[in-house]
Amino acid sequence: MGSEMCIRDRAMLCGTISAAIAAAFLSGPVAGWVSTQFIYESPDGQNDVEQMAFLGVLIVAMAIGWAVGWAIGTPYARRERLD
Repeated sequence: MGSEMCIRDRAMLCGTISAAIAAAFLSGPVAGWVSTQFIYESPDGQNDVEQMAFLGVLIVAMAIGWAVGWAIGTPYARRERLD
């Protein structure tokens, strides 16, 4: 059970780090670009699209970071089981 916690910890850490990096450098420009691709009747519509695009980029970045963390953590857990 201890090695499983290590895998989860690494996956959560990598997911959090990748989401933070995406929030700092990627989400803003992508959300701005996505929101300018449509025509709106009110500013509220543009704001909603921009917020959803921002959150979408964060979710995707967190999922990618989680997968990378899981992939990095799995070989270490296998080595611990062999010892």
